[in-house]
Amino acid sequence: MKEQRQRFRRFRRLRQHLKPSARPGWREYLYLGGMAIAFLLFILGELVWLPDPVRLPGGPRWIDMLNLLVYLLAAAPAMWAISAWACVDAALRSRRKLRGAARSFAVLLLSLGAVAAIAAFRPEPVRLSVTAGLFGAAWLAVFLDLAYTERHLSRRSRLTMSAFGVTVILLGLLFWPTNYMVTYPGLTVDMSRYARAAGGTVKGSIDGVLVFERPAFPADFLYARLFPHYRFERIEELGMPLAEYDQLVRTMKTDADAAGSAIAFQRTGSGLGIVAQGVRITAIEKGSPASGALRAGDIITGLSGTPVLSIVDLTDRMMNVSPGVSLAVTVMRDGREVTLAVRTRADKEQPARAVFGIRIQNVLVPDVAGEVKFRKYLAHEGGPSHGAMLALALIDQLTPGGVTNGLRVAGTGTIGPDGVVGPVGGVEQKAYTVYRSGADVFFVPKGLEDEARLGAPRLKVVPVETLDDILNWLKKGA
Repeated sequence: MKEQRQRFRRFRRLRQHLKPSARPGWREYLYLGGMAIAFLLFILGELVWLPDPVRLPGGPRWIDMLNLLVYLLAAAPAMWAISAWACVDAALRSRRKLRGAARSFAVLLLSLGAVAAIAAFRPEPVRLSVTAGLFGAAWLAVFLDLAYTERHLSRRSRLTMSAFGVTVILLGLLFWPTNYMVTYPGLTVDMSRYARAAGGTVKGSIDGVLVFERPAFPADFLYARLFPHYRFERIEELGMPLAEYDQLVRTMKTDADAAGSAIAFQRTGSGLGIVAQGVRITAIEKGSPASGALRAGDIITGLSGTPVLSIVDLTDRMMNVSPGVSLAVTVMRDGREVTLAVRTRADKEQPARAVFGIRIQNVLVPDVAGEVKFRKYLAHEGGPSHGAMLALALIDQLTPGGVTNGLRVAGTGTIGPDGVVGPVGGVEQKAYTVYRSGADVFFVPKGLEDEARLGAPRLKVVPVETLDDILNWLKKGA
């Protein structure tokens, strides 16, 4: 009997010694701290345009810093990995903790995977999906580990489940897509830092400007009340899968880089500039009779046996066509030329005019006579709206004395054959972004000057039709 009492006392002392504290430890705080950091970075990511006027010593802009700041997102899974490793390490030292360590080991692996994916981050859709998937999986594993730990300490996991519910709500506010697109102010880009011509030297200050356009989240409607120039529009059908659209805008950026370079070299005495060789379909409008026959990405090269080299050619060929008539459309598709019968419809604004119901752009073949090196920006992955300012910046680099006449220049617009400056979107938001940067003048495609003044009434806005208009205005030093 005495021996049994002694055994019972030893067992009770051992159980008290092994009994865990009901209070959270540093591991749990590290888990929660990582989540807090992630939420803060997510919010800052949606408001990344705010610090754009910041100018660092030596020339880098805010957009340059974003290439590095994006990797701060790895701090959250790194904290989770440290916390998880502490549990795994303790399990290796004590068999009593092996059961709980299984979940921590999963957190460790997923967190390290998320850190590695962010460290190797590239903006391509596949890399982005892998990074987001690993990050989300690690996040969920953290909650499972926290729930297990809380249940082990107090026989319930009420706090963890409450935190999980709050997290789901916050993520929904930040990232649940709505039926609207939002356009809001963006970032200025030093074009001579973005692109450098071989043999050229940087002389003047010439900025391009980017704005953000994406599916709107619930939080964006709050941001619109706090910050100016947020614009919402209902989402229209792209006429293609999102991945194809993403690749299309990347192609448009590459084409704009080549076009701006070709024009710059032509204007400084080498190369043929740009030659139009067809019309690319960028989207099929909803309800278009061309749906099913034409595809986004097709290049129209002929209409009813007549060559089509540009949008002007296509417009001229359609002048005498009646709505509802089918036409033989020759397109380049996947490297092959095919001819398709495509029916037209009446234009919504001009019922007597026949249209296909497609969105198009010129296919420009540039003759780049020199070497141009481009810097990659995570925030600038697609679109052609920087073409005109790229050409101007390269001309400035290749022209003795430069062309800016000491002014801080900014602008937007596509670049086409003969230096034609074409229209772009988001001009109101771009003007506001430029105004915040302190530029002296903002060049915009003619016809968009009123929209630009809505964004920045006190900014000097100059409408232009061609690159020559910009160069002549700067030459006068107006």
